[in-house]
Amino acid sequence: MPFSYNNSAMIPLKPGHSVSKGWTSVTGNKPMGVTWHWTAIESLATTRKVLGGPSATSKGIASAHYGIGRTFAEGVDRYVTLENRSWHAGKNQVMRWDGKKSLKTESGARACIGVETCNLGYERPGVPAKADWIEAVNTDSKWLMKVQPWTDEQFEMMVAVGKEILARWPHIEVRHHHGHHDICPGYKQDVAGFSFAALLRRIYDDDTIPDVWSDLWTILARQKILVFLGYDLGPWGADGHWGEFSQRALDDFQKQCKAVRVPHWTTFTCWDVHDALATRGTTIAAVTAG
Repeated sequence: MPFSYNNSAMIPLKPGHSVSKGWTSVTGNKPMGVTWHWTAIESLATTRKVLGGPSATSKGIASAHYGIGRTFAEGVDRYVTLENRSWHAGKNQVMRWDGKKSLKTESGARACIGVETCNLGYERPGVPAKADWIEAVNTDSKWLMKVQPWTDEQFEMMVAVGKEILARWPHIEVRHHHGHHDICPGYKQDVAGFSFAALLRRIYDDDTIPDVWSDLWTILARQKILVFLGYDLGPWGADGHWGEFSQRALDDFQKQCKAVRVPHWTTFTCWDVHDALATRGTTIAAVTAG
């Protein structure tokens, strides 16, 4: 293995720290999904100071099960064991691991494994984008972000972490992987632009897992899908500008799918689109091409 796991920053399982013992009976005493995050911090050493050990700056506030560096030299931190819960998500959460409405007892911290990836996130004042940054629209379909890409070495460590999680909790399904912004849409933006398809195909050793994400990183692509499915986008149609008609069409689609009706396009929306198109014998890529 070209990298190592660091266990020296484990968070004490004691009152006052952002870790809880075991998994709750609400989820059958096991985790139900994996929430992927970005740190908005580039180095694992700084991430460790924020999240790991007994004196973390986020002590008693937030944590994660893993912290994944950008290079093999940085490696992977373990902050919380897979037998216990980390406090990595929950505030302003409206959706749970499978896209259904979340109850307080089903918050990310109570129900999912949290994985932090060292990534600066999106372009903003003080964080200029570089030429290779990924363009991906936010869940509200109005804000086109430029996101720092994940490195090849980091990707390999993410695969290894995913496989470790799956080996311990093999009941976790492909569709139960999501970004923080999927369960807390409108409140969080991570992990926009994330290559879920490539990652999950490696974790599950299944090249048939569909890419329901990358062809839907633009407003225009989302609009093309809605038009194809028969929703009215008004006289403008699919014009690359998300307005009242597009928002209403998304709401109607969510209603028809019996999904949680939120004014956001999430991973769960992507899967619903995939399923809807499959019944018509086509794919997201085929509809959004051109």
